[in-house]
Amino acid sequence: MSANPIRPGTPDLLRGSFVFAALSAASGVMLGALSAHLPDRLFAVPGGRAMLHSAVEIQMWHALGLCLLSLNAARLSPRLIRMACLCMAVGMVLFCVPVTLLALFDLKLGPVSIGRIAPYGGTMLMIAWCLAAVSALKVRPGFF
Repeated sequence: MSANPIRPGTPDLLRGSFVFAALSAASGVMLGALSAHLPDRLFAVPGGRAMLHSAVEIQMWHALGLCLLSLNAARLSPRLIRMACLCMAVGMVLFCVPVTLLALFDLKLGPVSIGRIAPYGGTMLMIAWCLAAVSALKVRPGFF
């Protein structure tokens, strides 16, 4: 077994999860700088800075988590960890993107604020972490 957890035999979904997580972290740094330096008058909603900061915090923690899950996939239940990584990526998009768009643009889908999508993303993130936990329980004893 190679010391490099992302090796040629690693499934594309896990490699893609790692790439997605790394790019999410990079964009999180950019959004964090925006949150810190953008003048208050440029936020579209009251409390927009705090809202954007929360989205960035969730994005950064989950980007780190997704990197770690992807890198440790070989030690976990393959099917469950793939599902966890996919749920985490989808959850990050469904949570962080709407909250960011709400804070910066007060974007609406018809008469409804785009921020109403965020709870679905949060639910996906919780499901992802539960799947990750179960994937660790499904491996053979002594593997950790």
